[in-house]
Amino acid sequence: MIVSPARLVLAAVVVAIALGSCGSVVPGSSSAQPGAWATSSAGPSVGLAGGRFVIVGQIVTMDDPPVAEALFIDDGLVAAVGSRTEVLAIAGDGVPVIDIGDNVAYPGFIDAHAHWIGDRDYYHMGTPAQAIEAAATRGWTSISEQWVNPKRLDELTGLAARDALPLRVDAYLALNFHDEFLGDWYTTRTPGPVGDHLRVQGLKIHLDHGLGGEMNWDRRQLIETIGRADDAGWQVSVHAARTEAQGLLLDALEAALGQAGPNPLHHRVEHALQVTDEQLARYDAMDIAVVTHLDGAADWLLEDEFRPQFEQDLPEARLAWLARWRDFVDAGLHVASATDAPWTFPGFDLMPQMGRPLDHIAAGIDGRTRTAQAPPWLLDQKLTAEQALRSVTLDAAWAIRDEARRGHLAPGTLGDVTILSGDVTTATPDGMRAMKVVATIVGGVAAYCAEPALCSRLGA
Repeated sequence: MIVSPARLVLAAVVVAIALGSCGSVVPGSSSAQPGAWATSSAGPSVGLAGGRFVIVGQIVTMDDPPVAEALFIDDGLVAAVGSRTEVLAIAGDGVPVIDIGDNVAYPGFIDAHAHWIGDRDYYHMGTPAQAIEAAATRGWTSISEQWVNPKRLDELTGLAARDALPLRVDAYLALNFHDEFLGDWYTTRTPGPVGDHLRVQGLKIHLDHGLGGEMNWDRRQLIETIGRADDAGWQVSVHAARTEAQGLLLDALEAALGQAGPNPLHHRVEHALQVTDEQLARYDAMDIAVVTHLDGAADWLLEDEFRPQFEQDLPEARLAWLARWRDFVDAGLHVASATDAPWTFPGFDLMPQMGRPLDHIAAGIDGRTRTAQAPPWLLDQKLTAEQALRSVTLDAAWAIRDEARRGHLAPGTLGDVTILSGDVTTATPDGMRAMKVVATIVGGVAAYCAEPALCSRLGA
């Protein structure tokens, strides 16, 4: 999360909230969007709650073939993808077939850095169920909770035990926030799954404060901490906004990995808002994952309270150090775009067209900001549609170290699918922003669907 002084004044301290249960999210009529669904069956009607059905229509796989006609999900996993004839033959008789019409299916979108559940108080969500609904209705099938202390971990494990996590949650255990240090409390456990939809995936280090006004760690302390985590097999996710923080982090990562890597645990840098050419080359050499925010990060940099921090002693020619996501992509790094919910919401107000994968894809393509005209240094970093789509699928999956199972649709991957009302590979950015989320499917079960007639058949 990025924390500004002004936002801290506005925000209340997160307090304990009674654990709430939430099943699959079924929207009311006010939030439902029209879909173009047709269902049929080659035999007797079979319920879809067990995650066994065929989707036919346009399916963007982010794999081979890149666009398919049909997708077979069996017991929550992708069993086949390809032509309609091929997939229906594999599925066999009696498997329900869902024709999505003019809608388009994608690999389930992954929010690789967020605080949807843990920081729900800030954006006025009273329960975990409400926070999860906010993410599910926007099209996210996976959310990465990026600051989980023992209390938050207890809440998440309780939700998982009650089967109350309809989305996949990847938890990153907090080692500090500003100058409050929690110690190496992670050593009592190992990273891995806690139920079907919860993984304790990595560790979160808050290296610099907010947008980089001060450092929370010294060099020796950071090197030793990352070294211990790496030796124990834990991925580290490190908040580093300004160049000073990048330098400290790079020294610590090189001490653990060597200057040329490799990076088998997929250690990550979060935000990376100001990075020099030399620092970019060092990240590239070690193959460090970069997690930023195509929709929202530039708005932070353009805020009056933060602009001086980044422009201080920064020659005009060096403004190219800011928001370098295209440069990271061109270098061959895995660049994930994430919401940092709710910290990218102006005034912590979650408006309908905000916090969606669609907003990140569109902003990556046109560089549009919410609060001001996009500056030239931002427009120089515009992505192609494919690159922006990767940032919430393939590269986001790499950032959470689950690229074999998530971020693409192929036999053996998880049956996580987001269905939109249009094709982001051909639409204009404004056309993308106007699209609707038709369904959010996790493991073959709907966490959200906008077609009431279909909800019960998808397990919602």
